[in-house]
Amino acid sequence: MVSPAPAPGWDCRWPDPVALKVATDRILAARPEDDTDLNRRLAVTVRMEVPGQDGDPVSAILVTPWAVERVFWHFNGSSATPPIRFASELEFDLQGRVAAGQGVILESSQRTYPVVIAWEPETGHHFVQTLLHEVHAFHSVEKAIQSALSGNTPRGRITQASMAATLDKEVSRRGLFSLGSLFGRRD
Repeated sequence: MVSPAPAPGWDCRWPDPVALKVATDRILAARPEDDTDLNRRLAVTVRMEVPGQDGDPVSAILVTPWAVERVFWHFNGSSATPPIRFASELEFDLQGRVAAGQGVILESSQRTYPVVIAWEPETGHHFVQTLLHEVHAFHSVEKAIQSALSGNTPRGRITQASMAATLDKEVSRRGLFSLGSLFGRRD
């Protein structure tokens, strides 16, 4: 007799912008000072967004020296399982949690978002949509956010990666900015 597949182990927590900033600062501190993929003029910044309708995931805009992202949280207020669709069975990490780095579709009451599952010790599971892959041209957080939200992004050095090579391994937030070409907007 075949036993049923285990239920996904989600570690969804209350949306915490401070924890997101702490996790991102920790990741940035681990990067070499001379990393040319980073724009160190941009400080790690978290801006909470105005919630949509009831039941929609809570979101924030996250500016980092490597990208501008929209981060979504799902907390266990209405359902233990986040509102996502996925093409193949979700994989688990060694601790039994849903593994980070998997691409899924996050559903809200009015739209869907292609996102990557992320997990950090400070934040638990959350979902990342890369809005702006290249931030070298920006001297301020405000300009980077404005460009990301307007869709008028400068052409830059987007790292191309094959989907099979990228999605076949676990990816942490520090690796997510290289996934931008898979899930983001292309000009």
